[in-house]
Amino acid sequence: MNSNDSPIRPLLFDLEEVPVEYVRQVSQIKRVLERWVSDPVFEEAFENDPEEAIASLGVDLKPEEIYPLIYREDAIKLIKALEVGQFDLFPISSYRYRAFINEKLVHRKRMRQYGRPANAQMSVWWERQVNRCANELGEIKAETIVHPPLAIELSKGCTVGCWFCGVSAPKFDHNWHYTPENAVFWKEVLHVIKSILGSSMKAGFLYWATDPLDNLDYEKFHQDFYEIAGKYPQTTTALSLKDVERTRNLINYTRNMDDQVDRFSVLSLKMMKTIHEKFTPEELIRVECIPQNREAKKRQLKSKAGRARIYAEKKSAELTNGEQGDTIACVSGFLINMPDREVQLVTPCQSTEKWPLGYWVIAKAKFNSAAELREILHEMVTTNMKQRLHMEDKVQLRRDLKWEAKDSSFKLISRQLAVTFPHHQQPTSLMEMLENGDYTMSEIALNRYYDNGVPMEETFYLLNELFLKGFTNEDPQEQQNQVEEIMETAHL
Repeated sequence: MNSNDSPIRPLLFDLEEVPVEYVRQVSQIKRVLERWVSDPVFEEAFENDPEEAIASLGVDLKPEEIYPLIYREDAIKLIKALEVGQFDLFPISSYRYRAFINEKLVHRKRMRQYGRPANAQMSVWWERQVNRCANELGEIKAETIVHPPLAIELSKGCTVGCWFCGVSAPKFDHNWHYTPENAVFWKEVLHVIKSILGSSMKAGFLYWATDPLDNLDYEKFHQDFYEIAGKYPQTTTALSLKDVERTRNLINYTRNMDDQVDRFSVLSLKMMKTIHEKFTPEELIRVECIPQNREAKKRQLKSKAGRARIYAEKKSAELTNGEQGDTIACVSGFLINMPDREVQLVTPCQSTEKWPLGYWVIAKAKFNSAAELREILHEMVTTNMKQRLHMEDKVQLRRDLKWEAKDSSFKLISRQLAVTFPHHQQPTSLMEMLENGDYTMSEIALNRYYDNGVPMEETFYLLNELFLKGFTNEDPQEQQNQVEEIMETAHL
């Protein structure tokens, strides 16, 4: 079959190649589902009179096109039928929307692949953080974290002030403007970053504890990033309605350029309705409208991280219950603030009293020039991203892990995940040493050799396997304490 004759077409490439009717169908279904998820009044109206409810949104759809996307039994049948190419059970538009969801899931995995740094040493560290998050935060949460190696802030603070801000964005102070001098410096910084990250820079974006549209020069920085990195950075904003024409120009400009999916953070039901009034379904086909309003369905619960921790009791109905990881952080790499000229090395973690923002800050430094930034980034990689354990390193299991040992195997148990390691002698004594955390790798290997006759190289291999899979404790505060203890011992 010619690809042009296929009933299913990709929507994350050049939309000019997709029939207008195809885009219309998918975008209109997306609009109905956005209201269905965020608005219980609309959901009730849909249950009572689906045709009238759909018509109230100004879209031309039939209820049969929505049913297999919201009702479980039909949804399962739709997914299976799509997998085998059986297109006669439901309206073709339902298949097309489901295929679009699948395409976005593949896109998310592709973005994670983009994110692997070109620097070999950083690549090993990055993969270790991906592995750690997978078992520390739970499979569902970890699957949503793409681990881009870069985020850049173009403002100091944020004007929005969401109560649930997972990174506790400070109150807006000022922007970093696109002056002639800053434009030159900006491009120099981007080239330095590219020299370290290579093509993985494409996964980066230009916000963090900021809203990108606070900066009126965002589009200029955005364009420079595209020209140097080779891809437009994703835009996530809660200010989509502040200047509708500006927002429209931004999303319309990029929607035919590459495969990016932008996001609107929707803070209220009124805001959702206004977004739907101001933008056509087709304009928003590549924009995820994230329902942050209190009426949204429970599956849209917010992470109990950052500022949301303050409201944990008062807003408990809108927050996660801890079964999945509490963090909105996604970067495993460099977080750069241009107004302060500061760079931090960060990676996601469970939000705790120690790390309330849901990410580790492993290192930080100030820079005054692109050349200085280059030196700092190289130093951060060299100092903080070891490839394997060293003999003098104390080795400890992550504190969130539980373990079980019997016969010749042990099991490591984390949030909704258990991994078994078979064929290891005297696993109980091994786990006790790893739980204690006071033993170096060489001491663990020697103890196992003298007590159980385990070859030392076997222990070295096992401990490095645990390290690379993210099971050992790398909490940067505790690592710093360990370094200080070693220094003090050496001094004595």
